[in-house]
Amino acid sequence: TASTATQTLTGGLTVSGGTFTCSTGAVAIGTDLDVSSGTFTGSTGPVTVTGNVDLSGGTLTAPSTGAFDVAGNWTRSGGTFNANGGTVTFNLAVGTQTVDCGGATFNGLAHSEAGTLQPVVNPLVIGGGLTNTNGTFNANGFAVTVTGLTTVQLGTYRTETGTQTLTGGLMLIGGSFIGSTGTVNAGSV
Repeated sequence: TASTATQTLTGGLTVSGGTFTCSTGAVAIGTDLDVSSGTFTGSTGPVTVTGNVDLSGGTLTAPSTGAFDVAGNWTRSGGTFNANGGTVTFNLAVGTQTVDCGGATFNGLAHSEAGTLQPVVNPLVIGGGLTNTNGTFNANGFAVTVTGLTTVQLGTYRTETGTQTLTGGLMLIGGSFIGSTGTVNAGSV
């Protein structure tokens, strides 16, 4: 269990058995978070991953109320992802970040930097809201399903060819929503 103070792990964190439980303090992971077996459990404190998140086995539970910031790619090829009511924020400043949810559902997903965020391999499912406050969210030909509100603020949402199901509606605040040949189903705009 991490202490209530800030825990900085400069060499990354690999959970290959056992349990790593975050406390109310911040956990800063200097490179990658790899969970191949065992359990990583976020708490109420923020978790920041400077590199990639790779879940190939075991269980990864996101913080319930604290931030979960990821500057690299997200890959779930196995194991269990528990969104735990929190929001995962992708924040690569330049370039392209990819997210392969492996069939798991995010509660909330945010994209907050100038780079591009795009799903790969599997459709993207978000049980809460999707917020793009900067840069480009590119559906990349995949279906995207958002149960909560989809908000595009000063960024761009590119639908490409996949079906976009935005049940909670779409709100544009100085951003742009660019359609293609795919279908867009929105609760309200």
